[in-house]
Amino acid sequence: MDKQLKEFYFDEVERRHLDSESFPEYNNLMDQSLSLFPGGDLPRPVFDLIETANLISFAHGLRLGLRLRDWATL
Repeated sequence: MDKQLKEFYFDEVERRHLDSESFPEYNNLMDQSLSLFPGGDLPRPVFDLIETANLISFAHGLRLGLRLRDWATL
């Protein structure tokens, strides 16, 4: 399931259906994160952590949406 979930997540990002950068809060937090690293490049572990956090949030939202759909059709 994790592989399918990652593929779905990246597909949604590529199709611009999931656009975190359109949220000012996300941009503000990302700017704060980038400011911690003078070169502007995030170290790989930090990048991986942010990507994992995004994937977890996506998975939670997807599961919640599916449960709400199931609940609404009862």
